Amino acid sequence: MLIAVGIHKIYRDVGKPLEVLKGIDLTIEVGDFLAMVGPSGAGKSTLMHVLGGLDRPSKGSVALDGEDIYRLSDVKLSSVRNTKVGFVFQFYHLLPEFTALENVVMPGLVRDSLRNKKQLEEKGEALLLKVGLSSRLAHKPSQLSGGEQQRVAIARALMNDPKVILCDEPTGNLDSQSGESIIELLMKLNQENNQTVVMVTHDNMIAQKAKRIIYIQDGKLIQKEGEQ
Repeated sequence: MLIAVGIHKIYRDVGKPLEVLKGIDLTIEVGDFLAMVGPSGAGKSTLMHVLGGLDRPSKGSVALDGEDIYRLSDVKLSSVRNTKVGFVFQFYHLLPEFTALENVVMPGLVRDSLRNKKQLEEKGEALLLKVGLSSRLAHKPSQLSGGEQQRVAIARALMNDPKVILCDEPTGNLDSQSGESIIELLMKLNQENNQTVVMVTHDNMIAQKAKRIIYIQDGKLIQKEGEQ
């Protein structure tokens, strides 16, 4: 479903070129729950951004549903990000002036404008119910706990029925209890909906909840779970 081949990423903005990714090959199947683990600076988040169409690789290809996304125009790549990929970040990235429901519905409005606003709102309400926030529809982010904000972010990521959810340290800004509830929610989505999930984490205990673990160090894939 998602295939990355020979991924290199080199930043040339200042001084000596910095090679962050050094030839990574990775295949992710439908219904997979993959954790990417490694030390800070290993290239985990950069790889996730490349997989999700947020950051073009210096070399290599990423195919989603058989389509090489980096051969697309910027407009078509933006459409792929909006419709086929859901993003969940460590710091939520909710829009503070909008309610929980408005934040969840936003990706649908980007896709469909105002033509189906009523249907989108109904879907947003259903998603907030699914993540346990049916009583928080009209609350703004400042009125929600960190765990609740992350649940809103997950509901938003699901709005356009993405092929894959990419989670970058989704529990990194949460206390242990809230973090555990977020992982349980991702596991439930994976198990009950066959939702494909890729998660970056530095926490090995959290990574153990995934079906598969890969280890990244110095920009290279050094080990897969079960390999020595």
